[in-house]
Amino acid sequence: MNPFKSAVWVIGIVASWLVIAPFCATAQVVGGWPVGAMPIVQGPTLAATVHNAAQATSDQVRITARVAVDMGGRARSGGYRMQDFSTDYQNLLVQFESLRATFHQLAQLAVQLQTARAANAAAELDAGLNIISEAFAPVQQELQAGTLNRDTIVRMCQVLSEALKEWQKELKKDTSRLGMIR
Repeated sequence: MNPFKSAVWVIGIVASWLVIAPFCATAQVVGGWPVGAMPIVQGPTLAATVHNAAQATSDQVRITARVAVDMGGRARSGGYRMQDFSTDYQNLLVQFESLRATFHQLAQLAVQLQTARAANAAAELDAGLNIISEAFAPVQQELQAGTLNRDTIVRMCQVLSEALKEWQKELKKDTSRLGMIR
């Protein structure tokens, strides 16, 4: 084989690899935000960024509570099917995990303020989310047992909606402890 043809062939392989490689790469989070977390606008100060993170968290808790209310309303319908449940349940789980991820960003920022008040507020709110997550347990247990019924779904949605609204009230009360109001 002619050396010139060999070089052209190698260059062709390398060029095609450079074109194909980006399509094979794994997805990466842009901007450093964890998967599921709402992006938080960087403020001019750490306290301003904490404020923005608290607002993003508040927005996400409102969205998650709304998804629970909507799912509960649909689950009351006699025509609610397992296929509907699967879609609704996955959406609710995604929203709840997005809330946790967004709050986690807020908690990390609050801890950077290096005050015991901010760290304690973040820890208490995190514990609250852990308790709220237990509302999923009855549905998960019935799913595993193959005995899922509509009443359990409706109760889970009611509990989640009410608990998330209370958690949001606590978030608003704790804003001063998180360093947003001095």
